[in-house]
Amino acid sequence: MSNTGNIEINGKENFALVSVNAKIYSLAVVFSAAYVMLEKAFVVIDGDPKEQIVVSLEPKNGRDVKELAQEFNEQLVNFAVNIEQSQATKAVREEFIKQAFITHSRK
Repeated sequence: MSNTGNIEINGKENFALVSVNAKIYSLAVVFSAAYVMLEKAFVVIDGDPKEQIVVSLEPKNGRDVKELAQEFNEQLVNFAVNIEQSQATKAVREEFIKQAFITHSRK
């Protein structure tokens, strides 16, 4: 097995284990990142959601296992940013909806 950062590659059996720090990435982020990988890899999520989550990726259709693991890491960042931005703009979105209802109810 070869290790690079949070990725362990088992070249012989063609799978990767990605260790995810649960204090950095929420379970929702991990599930979202795993979901987008489903067409490219068999995905298994395991571990303790309060400490460390381990995601196993086994490529489908001859894909490169290392590239899949790196893409999974990119998706973690992508969804973490998406969720953070969504939370940061929640009040603004709610105000727009409130104003739309107020405007519509006046008609």
